[in-house]
Amino acid sequence: MFLAGCAGEDLSKANFERTTVKAEPGSGQGGVPEAPTDDPALSLSTLRSVDPCGLLHDDVVGAFTPEGEGRNSDWGTCMRDFVDTGGKPISIMMVLGTGGFFADQATSGVEGLPLTETSSDENTCYSVAVTQSEPDMGISVLAQHERGGGTPCESGYLVLQSVIKQLRENPPMLPPGDERSLRDVDLCAVPDSKVLEPAFEEGDVAVQPGDLHSCQFMQDDIVVYAYARLGYPVSVIEGTEEVELTDDVTAVMRPGTTDTAECEVSWNHLGHSDVEAEVVSLNYYNYSKSADVTEACESVTALAEGMVKALP
Repeated sequence: MFLAGCAGEDLSKANFERTTVKAEPGSGQGGVPEAPTDDPALSLSTLRSVDPCGLLHDDVVGAFTPEGEGRNSDWGTCMRDFVDTGGKPISIMMVLGTGGFFADQATSGVEGLPLTETSSDENTCYSVAVTQSEPDMGISVLAQHERGGGTPCESGYLVLQSVIKQLRENPPMLPPGDERSLRDVDLCAVPDSKVLEPAFEEGDVAVQPGDLHSCQFMQDDIVVYAYARLGYPVSVIEGTEEVELTDDVTAVMRPGTTDTAECEVSWNHLGHSDVEAEVVSLNYYNYSKSADVTEACESVTALAEGMVKALP
């Protein structure tokens, strides 16, 4: 079995309803630069170790006054509230190494990177500075002017401008984590062909990052999404069942309920507290008409057994 990088369609799930809008006057640099291919400061491996809330510091944008501290619900993500010079609230959510957008929709640039700006209403703007293509990856900022007024796309642009400069000049780095932590792990590099063998047929398997901590493995009708995240520890609930991956690791299996042969297996890799753990999930889809859910669950469970042993 051969693992190959994939330059095809990014299959990441996107939750933001998007309508392309033109950049506001003065918000972009004009023209659309090419995405860099060799900027180590913006690589996924570097961004995994950056402190995202350190980037959204008090002076991230000189015209913004911070309201409270930054909050992060997952790796590579930070949310912080500000007020503008007129006292109106601005909510900023930044994600490092984001996927699930279309770089060819870029209309301008920021700090030499292509910039996409999309919006669902006049108070919201979702901006992405494209850091690489094939697959499309970037740094995203969701700016919300909660009481109207101002220009959300301009706010997003100013935050991205500051963040990119910091990343290139002197990024705030996270302290070393637990040796078993997945914070700095590239999931695309974890399974070798032997680990993937139970889930795929003979032949090439395309490998493509989805974001900082997810990866897609694809072959013909079979797609497997691997995710690592911070979250509430997983446990058995209605519609799921417990499966044993090793003597020490149990997982929660959720068979699919659609016409597609799909199945998900999740387990707690490393606990941080009673309410937070590093959780790994494998979502298996087989779109072949001859496949069924039982087969999907058997395949993804066998893959999970190998992944547990391959992870730190």
